[in-house]
Amino acid sequence: VILAYSGHGMLNKDFDYYLSTYNVNFNEPQQNGLLYDELESLFDGIAPRKKLMLIDACHSGEVDKEDMVMAEQSKKDLEAKGVRSVRLNVRPTKKAGSNNSFELMQNYFTNVSRSTGTTVISAAAGTQYALEQGNLKNGVFTYSVIEAMNKYETLTVQNLKKYVTARVVQLTNGLQKPNSRTETNVTDWNVW
Repeated sequence: VILAYSGHGMLNKDFDYYLSTYNVNFNEPQQNGLLYDELESLFDGIAPRKKLMLIDACHSGEVDKEDMVMAEQSKKDLEAKGVRSVRLNVRPTKKAGSNNSFELMQNYFTNVSRSTGTTVISAAAGTQYALEQGNLKNGVFTYSVIEAMNKYETLTVQNLKKYVTARVVQLTNGLQKPNSRTETNVTDWNVW
């Protein structure tokens, strides 16, 4: 089973991840947005063991929720003391990939990681935008997936992940890096 989503990805004020729907409230994504957990539940209920989810959306990768909450609180504290124009700059820290991030990832993808056979490849890190380029006529991530389909007669999940990651990084000059949050627990399989 392969599911590909291309659209807008948003974090609400609690840093919960939503995918846009046609009538989503972009200021309050929990209003009509698709909570990632609901999509995950759908995949958990599917019997096949070979599953791939491709998400071409902003903020679709790993987010260290605890760091985001602390940074937002620090910003509010400074503003309460009269410091204005404080810009919240979110960037990777040494905690990226740490137990804290791993725990968050496991929390977000609990059912997917329980031997369901699903691999999730997302377009960008949780703090990054999924970029588009007019000359590609797609998001860079989607373009790279299509390019791989046209270039190779057959490709495994792991090789698709490697190709798309390298190509997106190349096309965006390192501004965007796809993220793979879970790995399939069955043998690497041919996507096509």
